[in-house]
This record gives sequence, structure tokens and C-alpha cells, in this order.
Amino acid sequence: MSNRHKDFDELLAAQFVDIKFAQAYIINLIDNESMDLEDALRETIIAMGLQEFANKADLSIQYVSDFVNKRRKFSVETINKYLQSIFGLKTRIIVEAA
Repeated sequence: MSNRHKDFDELLAAQFVDIKFAQAYIINLIDNESMDLEDALRETIIAMGLQEFANKADLSIQYVSDFVNKRRKFSVETINKYLQSIFGLKTRIIVEAA
């Protein structure tokens, strides 16, 4: 993530109170920025603030920091849990012909 002005970071973080904004942010990262689900979640956690995510997910800040910095991986079940409980999103796997 590029260095941004502190006011912009605070303004962006404040937008995550709106669940529709949070949903659109994650979906945009996946659909338009070609991020995989884990990287989109990492980027979203950074944008909303590690402490805010940790509070909503009832996790320690260190645990969240380890995930964001790729020192820890969340299982598929864990990612689904946080997407649903915090962002009101769910995942599904689709298999299609190439």
C-alpha cells in the first residue's frame, strides 16, 4: 500500500461503518483489482484498521497483524466466518469449463 495522507486513511477507515461500502470494497478488490480472497481481506483489514477488525472479530491485534503480514494463514472456514459476521458476505466455489 502506498503512503497516503493520514486524513485520507482516517476518512477511508470511517467508511467501513457502512456495511454496503465494506462489501463493495472487498468485491471490487476481487473483481476489478484481480486480488484473491485472502489478499482482498488483508487489504480491507489494512484499510479499515487492524484494531477495528480485531475488535469486530474478537481477535488479538497480534493475530490480525500476523495475518496481514502473511505470518499466519486463515483457514477457509475462518475467512468465511469473518466475511459473514463482519461484512455480511459469503463465499461459494464454482467450477466451470475452461
